[in-house]
Amino acid sequence: MRNTYVWTVGIVLTAMIAATNVCAQDTTLTLSSPVGGEIFYTTRDTTVDIRWSGVEDTVAVRLDYTVDNGRVWSVIADSAKGGSYLWNIKGTNTSASYQVRVSQLRPPGAQDNITYSGHSSPVADAWWSPSFDRVVSVAAEAHIWDAQQSSSVPLVTLPAPRATYYSVRWSADSMKIVTGSDDNKAVVVDVPSNTITQSITHPDVVTRVELDSTGLWLFTKADDNRVRVYNLPNGVARATHSAGSTLEDMVLNYQGLRVLLCANEARVYGRAVGLPLAFSGHDVGVISGAWSPDGTSVCTVGGDATIRLWNATTGVEAWNVNDPKEGVRSVVFSPDGLLVAVGMTDSTISVWDVATGQRRTTFGGYSGAIRMVAFSPDGSLLAGASDDNFARIHDLSTNTTIHNLQHNDDVSVVRWNSAGDRLLTTSRDGTARIWQIREIVLQSDTSGTFTIAPPPPAFARFTSTGDTIEIRGNTTITVALEGAQFLELAQIDSVRLHMAFDPSMLFRVGSSIPLENVFEDVVTDTNGVRRSRQYFEVTIPLPTSDANLFTVSFQGTLGQDSVSALSVTRVDQIGKGPGMRVESRAEPILVRGICREGGDARLYTSVGTPLEIQSLPAAEGLHFRVLLAESGPTDLALYDLQGGCVWRGRATVEEELSRQVDRIIPFNVVSGMAILSVVTSTQSTGALVLEGAR
Repeated sequence: MRNTYVWTVGIVLTAMIAATNVCAQDTTLTLSSPVGGEIFYTTRDTTVDIRWSGVEDTVAVRLDYTVDNGRVWSVIADSAKGGSYLWNIKGTNTSASYQVRVSQLRPPGAQDNITYSGHSSPVADAWWSPSFDRVVSVAAEAHIWDAQQSSSVPLVTLPAPRATYYSVRWSADSMKIVTGSDDNKAVVVDVPSNTITQSITHPDVVTRVELDSTGLWLFTKADDNRVRVYNLPNGVARATHSAGSTLEDMVLNYQGLRVLLCANEARVYGRAVGLPLAFSGHDVGVISGAWSPDGTSVCTVGGDATIRLWNATTGVEAWNVNDPKEGVRSVVFSPDGLLVAVGMTDSTISVWDVATGQRRTTFGGYSGAIRMVAFSPDGSLLAGASDDNFARIHDLSTNTTIHNLQHNDDVSVVRWNSAGDRLLTTSRDGTARIWQIREIVLQSDTSGTFTIAPPPPAFARFTSTGDTIEIRGNTTITVALEGAQFLELAQIDSVRLHMAFDPSMLFRVGSSIPLENVFEDVVTDTNGVRRSRQYFEVTIPLPTSDANLFTVSFQGTLGQDSVSALSVTRVDQIGKGPGMRVESRAEPILVRGICREGGDARLYTSVGTPLEIQSLPAAEGLHFRVLLAESGPTDLALYDLQGGCVWRGRATVEEELSRQVDRIIPFNVVSGMAILSVVTSTQSTGALVLEGAR
């Protein structure tokens, strides 16, 4: 019994473990469509069917997409349920770099916020590491922190001498950190070894440092009202740029090639020694400024309470606005360069349209001056740092304030992480903090790269077969669709084919489908020859691949190597889509033999009438007309009733082309009646010609 019991328990435990594994598998959020590699065409696939599994149908997930390998994500749906969602892609930009992500989220809570309390004085600045997993902050010392854990003890304290630090930057390659401080030094620290590699002495306090994206070009702002440019590791300045008066701010452009100095006037310098581009539009000096992302424009705010946008190459002002309440203090462009946000000393943030200079919106709720403003990377949120102990987050889509983030003293810095879901702040209360702004991702799955594209051009060629037959012989001609490409994207339901052939050479005896609007006409070809044409139409569904469409049967009626064809003269496309490019091709139909039936002549002209020798009235002799069956050499001979040849003639070139010969034989040659013989290269005939009325 004991063994049986143990065996039974073992079975139960095994089943429980298996069930646990199944549950674990079932609770893994997995994106099943799209998976990558798909092509969605904007005219056909107006929706993308997004499907996922691993959570209950009642659990909401967020769906978003990226086209730049995850640098910026755009929301498709905030709260999708049921395991599937139809994403309407009508009007979506085309790209071959789309990815979709499904995420299970939870709202942020106080436990998700991080506080660094290890500084002994107000925290002046802080900067994210390039991987956003660490933070460096400066006060009377410089510390590195874990971005996922609150602490009063830093991971690393930089070996820089104790001083009051005003500015810090972490290089994009993560290898160096640069600080500026009141001991008149810019210090470069090697991060892996935590050692000082350079200490660059200045004539006065260094209040701002900036690095370009390579980490090799260092720009420093000092209280001697100069900006210095260094090409690291060289510690000798490559250029020293003067502000000309009290230097309020230094702003490096996104490309790291030009620097803006804000003083009594705004000056733009490059990396090398040279004269500046000066902008003196402000009446009472320049407090701060910002570069547009593309580096073509500068927005400055001044002590005259004005905001001015000007060309960074010419210095020509595009527009200016003012708020006379108290003035302006800080400014930043949105990531797409379409907006500028301005922090006001009247405790508001105003947002302006770059193209027009018109105010878009104003955010209030502050009770102190706005020290710094920052757009989230996707441009949807705006953060402000204020002297009222708060940083606030504003949603630009709803023009509402969605978060109020409280310190215990003035807030000086707001900086977003690359995902735009966390905000780094510093304060005079001696702390730096990271705030969780967006939902926490519990689990997610991302598709491979797929394409949303305009449809490739659709194409169809309509062809008709040819044949070689003897006169009075039958043939069946097939009309087909060939070379079909992307017809399913053309969204054409059916086509109306307009067809034509020469009924003097081919007599239609049947067709596999009903013909519409059948009629005949006579046309003149490029050689001036009149020819008969029969037209008809057919309306048929359009297949999406090569196929035979219908057949038409003919009997040959005009021979001696007469060439005709069943031609498509026009294609009408019936449907709501973008349509297709069409071509047509008709193979020749060759009819051989002489137009005779039995022993009698049965000749036909190109316009479908039988060959005739007509006797016409004439006062001066015998008048006859010959209608030829073909264009070619034609000999004429007139015989009297005793069989003697009394006249011979030959058709002229013009008569051969027109297939009509007219002659008048004077009465002194023959009178009464005669026999006319007509001989061509392929046929001959004769007829009695009678004297007409005089």
